[in-house]
Amino acid sequence: MRELLQKPEFLLLLVPLMPLIGFLINGFFGRRMALASSGAVACGSIVLSFVIATSLFVSLISQGQTVQSYSFNWMHVGALDIHFRLLADPLSGLLMMVVTGVGSLIHIYSVGYMGHDKAYWRFFAYLNLFCFAMLMLVLGDSLVLMFLGWEGVGLCSYLLIGFWYTHKPNSDAGKKAFVVNRVGDFGFMLGMFLLFWYFGSLNYGELAAGMREVVQPDSTLLNAACLCLFVGACGKSAQIPLYVWLPDAMAGPTPVSALIHAATMVTAGIYMIARLNFIWVHAETALTVVALVGALTAFFAGTIGLVQRDIKKVLAYSTVSQLGFMFIALGLGNFPVAIFHLFTHAFFKALLFLGSGSVIHSLEHTLGHGNPDSQDLFKMGGLKHKMPLTFATMFVGACGLAGIPLFSGFFSKDAILYAAFERQDALGLVVYALGLAAAVCTAFYSFRLIGLAFFGKWRGLEAAYAHADESPRSMGLPLFLLAIAAFGAGYLWLPAAFGVHFTPFADLLAPVWQQGQAFLRAAQSPLAMPVEHSHEAIVREWVNMLVSSVVAVGVSIFAFTIYSKPAGLERARKLVEGAMGAPYRLLLNKYYVDEIYDIAIVRPIQLLSDVFFVIFDVIFIDLMLVNGSGLLVDLSSKVARRVQTGVVRHYLFAFVVGAALLLVMFLAAL
Repeated sequence: MRELLQKPEFLLLLVPLMPLIGFLINGFFGRRMALASSGAVACGSIVLSFVIATSLFVSLISQGQTVQSYSFNWMHVGALDIHFRLLADPLSGLLMMVVTGVGSLIHIYSVGYMGHDKAYWRFFAYLNLFCFAMLMLVLGDSLVLMFLGWEGVGLCSYLLIGFWYTHKPNSDAGKKAFVVNRVGDFGFMLGMFLLFWYFGSLNYGELAAGMREVVQPDSTLLNAACLCLFVGACGKSAQIPLYVWLPDAMAGPTPVSALIHAATMVTAGIYMIARLNFIWVHAETALTVVALVGALTAFFAGTIGLVQRDIKKVLAYSTVSQLGFMFIALGLGNFPVAIFHLFTHAFFKALLFLGSGSVIHSLEHTLGHGNPDSQDLFKMGGLKHKMPLTFATMFVGACGLAGIPLFSGFFSKDAILYAAFERQDALGLVVYALGLAAAVCTAFYSFRLIGLAFFGKWRGLEAAYAHADESPRSMGLPLFLLAIAAFGAGYLWLPAAFGVHFTPFADLLAPVWQQGQAFLRAAQSPLAMPVEHSHEAIVREWVNMLVSSVVAVGVSIFAFTIYSKPAGLERARKLVEGAMGAPYRLLLNKYYVDEIYDIAIVRPIQLLSDVFFVIFDVIFIDLMLVNGSGLLVDLSSKVARRVQTGVVRHYLFAFVVGAALLLVMFLAAL
């Protein structure tokens, strides 16, 4: 057994297996277990998975080799031969660390946050299953295994968003997430079918080998396959037009929001495109669509976040916007920068969600569970005196989200804007303008949130403020650790303009992009990443950093000044009631997209389903088949009863008539 535990092939299998075991234990026995035991099983399983993942990742970095698990033949259907095998290379290994690391902190945080809930065991079972599904998504060595994990996180999001299912809005939000993601999943499946038709395989290694023989880049088929895959990415990673499920996902417990929006589900679409980068570089048209959709989503969601009152809704729309930034980088062919922003975003966004959960948890002690006032920013204020740790850590997270210089978000988001700035064509100009506008929105709502929640006078129920207190240590420790990561993660890839070559993050992932970048450089494509930075490029990078820094700091100070003081709030209220009333209502109602979807899609489908219900269920099945068969039997029995008269001559007559008919039929056959 000791020898087996020393083999990377076996250890890799244990990484997703640990949370699966935790799910099974809590799922089957959790109802009869003590709360402490249920939490210990869930946390222990994911922490053990993180420890094993760390060991594998360190080995992967030091030896520079990929790790493949033991494999077995899973299914064989015609020409499709699928082996169950896990793969840890620099990209999947990095995501493995993010999922298990951030996931472990969210599990530990949940021990304190969910301690009051009667379904404590069920929550942890779902949380473990979520992590298992996400690990299968990132570690599978084929699109089929990715799709298995893809569907798994979709199922778990439905279960967790609708966790408090007795409250109808919660169950509706879970169903909405499930249905919208099924639309995206249909596109993902079409993309897989097209790739299998083209290459005869869905294994990453075989797909990469097949791409080396492609002689027609930017072909219609490759673009069609990539665009279908992008539909799937839009569903999971909440891009226009399939983003509408994500803000409603706030109905679930706050740790679920942190898990979905930071380490797991929403990163799936980003990872899928990055994983298949060697295919996407041959589909330049599809990449252009990705960049434009990402830029539009970043700006669109950013503007909605400006006016939201619910603290979790602000963070939800910020997630949609930040995912748009990642898609901008992907669409510009700068895959490592997209993953870098995914990496830094995982920390500061998980921190912000868990910090907001700390605020909500404290206020709910007085206001009661599920009271909307516990999430209303306009009924908060001055909480920095009551919750100093929560305030300090959320301030770090807000600085990361806003892109304040020297915080992690500054390095990753600035790199995306610089990639668009360097493009120097129409696409680059449009994407840069929308990205910069989205960055303005991000800085504004980040410090609007800080000002409203932690500064100024308390604006809610006095009893709630009097009893507000810092969260327990089980919730405080994850906040502290995430704050360290939210500040320091960006220093793993310093800009060339700093004059210091310190790029361990980029160096780690370089082998993943090698094949695609070699093709782009050979084709002299504008998508190719620069190998060296000229003096002019460094000057442009400094200009870009200066612009984004001034924007981030200036807008943050402006928003904080307005929303941290009662006088500023009063001026903002008068402005909204006056000249800015119409735009404010438009943003507050999220551009009425949900209402448009309801009128254009939901109601027609409901009407059509009602018509089909009446035609097929009521008339055809109930009336004709079920009731009709009963009526036919009843009528037949009545006819048969009349024939049975008991008179012999009647029976003899029937016998003669029957014999005559048989004789006629026999003669006709001759």
